[in-house]
Amino acid sequence: MATKKKTTVQKELKKVVRKKVKKVKQDPALMLLLIVVVLALAIVYYIFFYQPPATQTYGSEQNEEGYYYYTLVENNTYYYDANNDIGDALKTTLHTIINTGFSPTTYDDARQILGEADAVLDDPSKVLAIYNSATVSSTWDGTTWTREHVWPNSRLGIPRVTGSQRNQASDLHNLRAIIQSVNASRSDRIFTDNSGENQINDDGGYYPGDEHRGDVARILFYMAVMYDFLELADEGFEDGETYTMDRITMGKLSVLLEWHKLDPVDAFEVKRNEVIFNAQGNRNPFIDKPEYVHLIWENKTIQDLTKVETTTFLPNQSFGFLQMVL
Repeated sequence: MATKKKTTVQKELKKVVRKKVKKVKQDPALMLLLIVVVLALAIVYYIFFYQPPATQTYGSEQNEEGYYYYTLVENNTYYYDANNDIGDALKTTLHTIINTGFSPTTYDDARQILGEADAVLDDPSKVLAIYNSATVSSTWDGTTWTREHVWPNSRLGIPRVTGSQRNQASDLHNLRAIIQSVNASRSDRIFTDNSGENQINDDGGYYPGDEHRGDVARILFYMAVMYDFLELADEGFEDGETYTMDRITMGKLSVLLEWHKLDPVDAFEVKRNEVIFNAQGNRNPFIDKPEYVHLIWENKTIQDLTKVETTTFLPNQSFGFLQMVL
């Protein structure tokens, strides 16, 4: 009974509103007054109450196709120089940004740092091993877990890394805690597509598992920008001799691009990025700004990745309301 009464009141209210609106439309003076009042309210709101959206330095909001929306960053922040860049220009700018202030650690030092960087979010006494998601003690003992080169050492253009060296093979962004047996089966295989758990594919490639494929993609994107002689491609993986500059190609690029969309940036990656930044002085831009991937490797423009927002003139009110009234 109460619902019917409420519905009747709403109908009567709508009738009154329609009559008032009709009266206003028939009186040009009242129409003009209404427009002036609305504009005045909009100006007051903009001056005293409007606050622009907070600038994102990390975000993973995606459109229906999986592409990440583009956002600018504030002046004098880490990626400021990359604002409005696309394509090769963006890649070059990011190369400069992430090499500035970079202070590489030794390969031996990585053992302790990974114990923190790869720690389980709610239990820092354990690390999350890549590919099979095993959680084991974060304390390095030389047997429980080891260091995985996501971009294999044999494809980095240098000899096998030693403990005291500081080079692309000791870069923390490319190293992950891994179980010894999993490390052996992955070897230096390229990454190819599949689904489910980590496994060796029929084509000889390696699938990192549904929960790790995006992480892998973003690590390889970082390496291709940080060390601009390294190459991401869909072929040519067996050319040249390992541990030399003749074999520096990883992929498959087309697969990595899809994984980047399917497995978005998560809290583990964000935390890991921060720990590594504190340890070696640079960040993985594709964790902070995942949209950069589309601008570099997929020929997208900033306009393609810009989210269209409904313009508002009062809190929670859109211009659709104004059109309804007028």
